[in-house]
Amino acid sequence: MPRQDADGLCLQTRLALEAARSRRAASREMTVLAQAVLLTSFLTESGHGLLALSWVRQVEEAVLAVLDEGKKTGEWNVDETIIKSLTVIVNEHDRQLREVRFSEVVAATERLDKMIVAAR
Repeated sequence: MPRQDADGLCLQTRLALEAARSRRAASREMTVLAQAVLLTSFLTESGHGLLALSWVRQVEEAVLAVLDEGKKTGEWNVDETIIKSLTVIVNEHDRQLREVRFSEVVAATERLDKMIVAAR
């Protein structure tokens, strides 16, 4: 992936993480974080991850639960355990965007897009 594009995506994800950490996250920020977790999961599943896939999937479930609850209640509460896990995931996501072949990132992104369309 071109460095400038990767940097832009990384910045967006880091800003969302900071909003969650400072308890200012809303739907947009949690959606950005959920997408980063899902992309990290997909890339890890395809052999491009440094984290245990089972752990990444646990974080995925926790973040999606926060997203679902927030959409129902308007409350976007992210506990400290999830914040710590998200920090690790965001670091891995950044690494993957910089080091994994662009075609693999595109394939993971297309998979995420299909998942989003199916969920609607």
